[in-house]
Amino acid sequence: MAHPGPQDQDGQPYPHQPSQPYGQYLQPPPMPAPTTHNWIGVVGLCLGVLAILLDVTMVLARVGIWMSFVAIFMSGFGMSSARAGTATNRTLSIVAMILSWTALALAIVVQSVWHSV
Repeated sequence: MAHPGPQDQDGQPYPHQPSQPYGQYLQPPPMPAPTTHNWIGVVGLCLGVLAILLDVTMVLARVGIWMSFVAIFMSGFGMSSARAGTATNRTLSIVAMILSWTALALAIVVQSVWHSV
């Protein structure tokens, strides 16, 4: 014969209580998703490509110089964000940095050729 379970003084079963062992606490609320700064590397890449295109036109090479400086800054910030773990596009930021330095070198060459002509 099976044991009927806990009963009160009149023989009636107690109402069912949810079981929660002692010492067990509720789970804390989940942490919000971390904010990523992937846009910084993308902006650096776009500015680097645009700076190279402006340098090739030769007329807007001065704008390309300044744009390449901004692209170098944004790419560097994107690389540091990836190193800190708040961004996931480290490779894209490295490519943006290479393109930005290339754009700066190309702008300097184009300006020197343009002024020597």
